[in-house]
Amino acid sequence: MKKKYVLFGSSILSMALLLGACGENEEMENAPDADTAQSEFGFQAFDLDIDTAEHKDAIDASFDIDVSETEAEYENKLESKKLAGDEAYEALKPIFKDLALTKDMNKEETIEKVSKAFGVEDYTEFELEIEFSDGDTQEFSDSK
Repeated sequence: MKKKYVLFGSSILSMALLLGACGENEEMENAPDADTAQSEFGFQAFDLDIDTAEHKDAIDASFDIDVSETEAEYENKLESKKLAGDEAYEALKPIFKDLALTKDMNKEETIEKVSKAFGVEDYTEFELEIEFSDGDTQEFSDSK
């Protein structure tokens, strides 16, 4: 009888470990390599949060590429979008290409370009952190 419980317990533990290992992986299969994305966009990490009067976190976009993996997430509550992985990257790619951000842009110009690109010019809170291709990190924030 005791063997039965040990075997049953081991089976449950094995299944739990197996199911945990099969969780959703947001690493992208069709991810660009680091050099391609950095030359395309001019940055290797992008983290944006925009709040509006109607929605907290109306826009939440993040993109991070390094040598071993690329991660992307994009939530736009104004358009009822919540994407991760390849889908998020494909949605963000045209926006990033049009932005053409450089580290020489001033705060006002950067905020204006980004808020327009994401369709939220009437925001209450704006927070952006960008790591450019050369490793320089800049943060921009504004409240209205």
